[in-house]
Amino acid sequence: MAYPDPQVVEQALAAVEALRASAVEHEQRYRPLLEAVHPKHRAGATNLLHYLAVRQQDIRGLQRRLAALGLSSLGRLESCALASLDAVLGALDALARRPEPRVPGECPTSFESGAALLEEHARALLGEGRQGRQTRVMVTLPEDARKGELKRLLEGGMDIARINCSKGDADAWAELIERLRKAGQEVGVACKVLCDIAGPNPRVSKIGGGAARVRLPESGERPRFWLCKDVKDVKRARAAAGDADVEEALAVSCTIPEVIDDLRPGHRMFYDDGRLGGTVTLVTEGAALVEVDLARQGGVKLKPGKGLNFPDSELGIAPLTPKDLEDLDFIARRADMVGLSFVRSPSDVERLQEELAARGAAHLGIVLKIETTPAFRQLPRLLLAAMRSEHVGVMLARGDMAVEMGFVRLAEVQEELLWLCEAALVPAIWATQVLESLNKTGVPTRGEVTDAAMSSRAECVMLNQGENIVATVAFVVDVLKRMHEHQDKKRALMRPLSVSRLD
Repeated sequence: MAYPDPQVVEQALAAVEALRASAVEHEQRYRPLLEAVHPKHRAGATNLLHYLAVRQQDIRGLQRRLAALGLSSLGRLESCALASLDAVLGALDALARRPEPRVPGECPTSFESGAALLEEHARALLGEGRQGRQTRVMVTLPEDARKGELKRLLEGGMDIARINCSKGDADAWAELIERLRKAGQEVGVACKVLCDIAGPNPRVSKIGGGAARVRLPESGERPRFWLCKDVKDVKRARAAAGDADVEEALAVSCTIPEVIDDLRPGHRMFYDDGRLGGTVTLVTEGAALVEVDLARQGGVKLKPGKGLNFPDSELGIAPLTPKDLEDLDFIARRADMVGLSFVRSPSDVERLQEELAARGAAHLGIVLKIETTPAFRQLPRLLLAAMRSEHVGVMLARGDMAVEMGFVRLAEVQEELLWLCEAALVPAIWATQVLESLNKTGVPTRGEVTDAAMSSRAECVMLNQGENIVATVAFVVDVLKRMHEHQDKKRALMRPLSVSRLD
């Protein structure tokens, strides 16, 4: 039998040709979305549509056949989907000994231009990278950070400062940015500023009636509590339930009361980053009864101000709160980019773009914080909506994401987020609890060192504030420089290894 088997080659040719045709058809189908994006993102948006068309199909069998033929298995086509397909088609034509060479079609990106455009977009949004590493370092700053500490952070490798607008006020942020600018001038390091608006983040408002500590018994009935618009109205909900045990249940109100209207029996609810979880079993006017099915050992004490997550509920809440709108007045004047927290739909992005334009700040960078199940499900459309602006990025906010999707699902979701961002040529920010143990205690865990190494595949890694933040920045910079020699996005780089020598 001839090698390669002509039949195998022809089958592979037909399969790759079909993939290319589907990619082009997908582009044509969604052309109105392409025409709406900023000209600088036209290539990335087109490539994203091509990539999405390929990823709608199961090509694992084709990948194995291509690898057996010594060809690209299409496992790294994110930044150049159509060009990758064309390269494989050209190689298959040669194996099939076709007399007429294939004329490649027009591609939005090539192997070189796709990566170059992504880096160009990263520079525009996040600033210049530093020698020896492509991944920038973002640090969440406390509002009382002094100039001396800021200088050490900048000298150690901080490239972007993050301000969490759910804490402090405009006066404190302005003073912090002024100290940061002066520190940067003194050490000769430019530093971008990201301001995260708080967004519509449901939290516990008040607690009334019953024990505030919830324990999950080893056997017997599970504890229940009322989640309501106002703890004063819980009597009406208890009466509607008509159950003596339910009547005695604890009452908890929510800072965004309208959330209650969107809850349905069977919907899940999580409290305080997943420390307690439950399922809605009953909904009455202005209240929902939650049965607890998850609680850490020893129980969980319910406290005002703690976050609430509703991963199964379509929450009809405004994307920007009155406080967010006030904060945008400051951000439009003083920041380089704004983080859109708890984004759920393209209309949320459009609302932010409108508010920025109204303040003469359409040039401001927009960072989508992907932290809810609806946001992940609509990520392609969120990207295309955001790409109507000139400067765009995506933050993998893995804290709420883990609560909403579960820790096991998070393992693959964070990969998919990186792939889609690369396909769109949009810079990604790897965030949440990176080197948290090192930052808090001075000693890293083994697992978080691996996590820090994984962050090298993003354009930026975010560190939270902590007692040892200066040392943590130095540590992550060292990790990033080492990984820069071994990894380029999904591609392993094979520099000489000293361990490879036997003598």
